[in-house]
Amino acid sequence: MKKVKLTDLALLPFGCCVLFLLGLGKLCGLTYKQISVVFNLWVQGAILMLSGLFVWFSIVYRCYATQDANWLCVAIIYLPVAFLYVYGFIRMMRHYHLPFNDAFDRCVGDLQKLARKWHTTYQIVNLLIFVVFFLLLLSLNIVSGYLLLKM
Repeated sequence: MKKVKLTDLALLPFGCCVLFLLGLGKLCGLTYKQISVVFNLWVQGAILMLSGLFVWFSIVYRCYATQDANWLCVAIIYLPVAFLYVYGFIRMMRHYHLPFNDAFDRCVGDLQKLARKWHTTYQIVNLLIFVVFFLLLLSLNIVSGYLLLKM
C-alpha cells in the first residue's frame, strides 16, 4: 500500500482553490493569472489591511466612547501594528505591480523560493499563505475588533 504524504493531501485543497479562481475569473472575464493577482494579492491584501485598521479604529472608538486615558495608551501602542498592515499592503502592491503576467510570475517565483527554504512544495506554501495565514489573521482581527466594540 502506498504511503500518503502531506504534500499529496495538499493537492486536493490546492486544486479546489484553482477551480474557485478559474470560476471567479470566468465570471469576471479575467484569465487565471489575472484573477490570481487580483484576488490573492490585491483583494486579500486589502481585506487584511482593512481588518488590521478595524482593530485600531475599534480601540480609538473605545477611547472616545469611554473618555478613558488608558484606551488612548492602547491606541498609541497599537498604532505601529496598524501602520504595519498599511505598509505591508503598499509594499506588496509595489512588489507585485502590473502587468498581470509579471506580477503572477513574481509571486509564483517567491512562493517557490519559500517552498525550497521550508523544504516543502509550492502548493503547500500557497495554501499556508493565501488560505491558512490569511484566514487566521483575518479572524483574529475581526474577533479582536468586535470584542473591543462590545466592551
